[in-house]
Formats: sequence, structure tokens, C-alpha cells
Amino acid sequence: MGNVIRMDFYRLRRSLSFKICIITVLAFNLINGPLEKLIFNISKALVKNDPEALEKLGEYNNVYHLGNNIASPLNSFCLVIFMLCIVWFCYADLQHGFIKNIAGQLPSRGHTVISKFIVIMVVTLIFMIAACAGDTIGHLIIGDSLHTDLVYYGLDGDPDKVFTMGEACIEFAVKWVLGVGVCCIILLFTTGFSSNVAGTIIAVVCGGGLTSAVYLGISAGINSIFGLEGTKKIAVGDYMPDSLLHSNLTEDGAITTAASVGAATVFVLLYCTVKLFNKKDVK
Repeated sequence: MGNVIRMDFYRLRRSLSFKICIITVLAFNLINGPLEKLIFNISKALVKNDPEALEKLGEYNNVYHLGNNIASPLNSFCLVIFMLCIVWFCYADLQHGFIKNIAGQLPSRGHTVISKFIVIMVVTLIFMIAACAGDTIGHLIIGDSLHTDLVYYGLDGDPDKVFTMGEACIEFAVKWVLGVGVCCIILLFTTGFSSNVAGTIIAVVCGGGLTSAVYLGISAGINSIFGLEGTKKIAVGDYMPDSLLHSNLTEDGAITTAASVGAATVFVLLYCTVKLFNKKDVK
């Protein structure tokens, strides 16, 4: 089993798609800070002869809260790139017929699924750290003041929630679990059902946060059918890993729910994928 895991990590490191995806995520976050400042400077230059517009524009906010970055490391674009990388990794050995050679040498074909899952956990963490590092470095390059907040500021008088480092680390950990949970959905379809098309669709839809409208429609239908009103209304999105992954968990008071949903998604889908892959023929 250890050799299979090492082989999967080696296959990932050698993969061009992984290198392209991680560089894309790092670069996208790296230019965030400089781009924001550039847009601000351009806007200020355009309205320099308009005192009223200059007053509304104000001064550039050079305060960078590290906790906010840690709490939400991957935006929708980066999530899509990351999940597409997972699709390509999970399906590559099936696509090239390599899985047929290795599966026959193991006590169970499901061992290959477990190996991929272990790699997915590590890769999810790598992408999240890369996004955080890129964004932080980008803001430091333009001279922003780095704040590691140890107290809770709240929303009053601040357009953004400012996380304490403790809150941020907890949210980071829970979103890691949620990210792994969504990747387990991809693993189920790409490996369990041998469909990279379905995996790609899930990566784009879930990573891009496009399921919110679907969840709202389902919730509205359920509430209408059962006549649920007020506090009794059901919000399906509050219990879906991809929806929670795009949420501000601390502010919404959903940390415990999100952790439970993420863990349940991982265990249930990993179990189903292993069982399904054990029963099917490897081509």
C-alpha cells in the first residue's frame, strides 16, 4: 500500500497539469494585491480634477489582515482550477490503462482509491497554502501593512469581517475538510464511475459556486410542499459541502455544521467509491 501511495505522489509531481494548476493559483493570488492598488491609482488619476469624486474614492487602504486570507484561501476561480487538477489526477491512470497493471497486484482494487484519497488530502492542503502564500506575498510586495489580529473587530465600521488568527485557523481547517469532501464527489465519478466528463462538470459547477441557485430551488420546493414557514424553513445549501465551502462559516455560525457535513461526506463517499470500484472490471 505504501508503494502505491508513493507511486501516486510521484505521478502527481511529474504531472504537467498539476504544475500548471499550482502555478496558476499561486500567480492569480500573487497579483491580487498589486492589481487592486493599480486599479485604485488609475481611478484616482482619472478623477484627479473632481474633488467630490476624490473624496468618495478616499485613500488606499494598505492594511492587510492575514486572518481574512487564511480563512478564505481559495476563491471560485482557484477552486475550479484546483478541482480540475483533481479530476485529471484521478482519471489519468484509468485513461492510460495503468490502473489495470497495478490493481491486480493488490489485495483489493479499493486500495488504489484509498491511495488517491490520501494524495487528494495533501494536494488540497498544498493548494490552500499556495493561495494564502501568493496573496500575502503580493500584498507585501506593494508595501501593505500586515496585521495578525488577535482580537475580534466585528463588522461595525469595517467593510470586511476581520478574523482573529484563532478563528481563521479553525475556518481554514474546516474548509480543508470541506474541500476534501467535494473532491471525494469528484473521486466517486472519475474513479468509481470512470467518467472524467462528470468529474469535470462537478469541478466547474461546485468549484464555481453555481449550485446555489439549484439549492435555492430545491429548498423552495420542499418548503412549499410541506408548508414550512419562518424558522422551520429548510435551506438545503446549509448542508451541502460545496455551498459551505463558499460561505463565511464563522460569521454564519456554521463551523460545527460544516465540520460534520465535511466529515460525513468524506466517509460516506469514500466508502461508496471503494465498494463500487471493487465490484467493477478494470479496463
